Amino acid sequence: MPAQQKIKVLIAGGSVAGLTLANILEQLGIDYMVLEKYSQIAPDVGASIGIFPNGFRILDQLGCYDAIKSLVEGADAFQTLNMRNEHGQIISELKDASKKFNERLGYEPIFVDRQMIIQILYENLRDKSKVLTNKGVIKVEQATGEVKLTTEDGTIFHGDLLVGADGIHSTVRREMWRLAEQDSPAYFAVSERRNVPTEYCCIFGISKPNDKFAKYSSQNIQGQNHSYLVATGPNHRIYWFLFKKLPEVTRGLYEKIPRFTDEQRDALAAEHSNDLVSDTLTFGELYATRTTATLQALPEVVFKRWHYNRIITIGDAAHKFNPIGGQGGNSAIEDAAVLADQLHALISSSSESTSLSDAAISRALAETQHIRFPRATKFLKASHDNQSMQAQDNFISKLIARYVVPFSGPEKVVEMICEGARGAARINALPMPKRPHSELWDDEREPSAFDWRRVGYAASVGFAVLAVFVARGSHVNVGGLPKVLLSIQGKA
Repeated sequence: MPAQQKIKVLIAGGSVAGLTLANILEQLGIDYMVLEKYSQIAPDVGASIGIFPNGFRILDQLGCYDAIKSLVEGADAFQTLNMRNEHGQIISELKDASKKFNERLGYEPIFVDRQMIIQILYENLRDKSKVLTNKGVIKVEQATGEVKLTTEDGTIFHGDLLVGADGIHSTVRREMWRLAEQDSPAYFAVSERRNVPTEYCCIFGISKPNDKFAKYSSQNIQGQNHSYLVATGPNHRIYWFLFKKLPEVTRGLYEKIPRFTDEQRDALAAEHSNDLVSDTLTFGELYATRTTATLQALPEVVFKRWHYNRIITIGDAAHKFNPIGGQGGNSAIEDAAVLADQLHALISSSSESTSLSDAAISRALAETQHIRFPRATKFLKASHDNQSMQAQDNFISKLIARYVVPFSGPEKVVEMICEGARGAARINALPMPKRPHSELWDDEREPSAFDWRRVGYAASVGFAVLAVFVARGSHVNVGGLPKVLLSIQGKA
């Protein structure tokens, strides 16, 4: 049942987070406006995205299931999950992984262009006039009962609240901090933003199909202070990521986050050109057939506070993980679901005939963060630990990669990804399509048994990544090593 329309939500950013929120709000009967800084929706920026069961389930609620499934007809990147060592040799292999995910949770992970998901979300909107391009936000103001923003072209928009879905370099977040510093200087800790760490960078790209790389597969390749994720997608294009540890950790946001030139990108690619990403395919060969490639820094943070008065950030603007875990986009989708539910509940329970009060809006935004913060924090740690293990960037991680993880066996990869998904949010105000599945999601369990915060270390999830490394030829006595190393890692 659509909510009585009492508020207007301004959404800065036509991102996965922004357009997911727009779709939910539209279906709940809540007014909104999406303001996108680019000249078009779904610009081709050369990025890929993994949609995991926790994100897929919410997109299914919005009616996007068939459109998403059509993208991967005959292009299943999770049919086979391979783990390789630094020599390109397979050390673990899991067949029919997609089938196992589908049977257990009703949804399998997929790997597609980010642009494709954004286009589907845009096409799913009934009223596309509520999505405006060339509207980058430059200034935000708050007054009693409203928020006002100005875009680069001088247009002014008024709304009841503002959602920043504009990424790690969020203008909305920066403006939110500026406003808080004027009225409540201690509300946001300046030290937090100054200490946001960036330990890794990543060249991510898309290359043309290559017979040397197995179709219908997602593969992880370990290294020393670097690692790879390589997977096939629609039309057998190849998505790839080269994760590289930086010489030193940098700290801060915006201008403090390292920026790289094309020359630096090419130099890093040349440094690793002889790395094997399959039995016979080198990274240099893969890079030579690229259609797009970008080198970016990978800051990692979950901010302590995501909201202020009538402003809230979601997605990468609120929390940024190392992408090796594949949960950035999916967590953004969960953010949108929880926020929309909170707004719907607020409107439905309100007896006010006019705009909702500042206090009521603020409570709804605070509750959104309260629900989402623990899960985001655990995904931050899981992805960080996963990257450290795959790149073997310290002594403990190397030992765990070689002598602990192999004891889990290939099937444990599926269990870890399912474990990370089962505690996910959904849109409580919309019906849930019936997809056969053998395991209960946490929100399908009896209330006494339900704990949505459950995401343990197993949620290292990742694109089938989660390396199951085998130390071939090792003569080390590892009988009692697993428990010791896991204990050490837990204290690190």
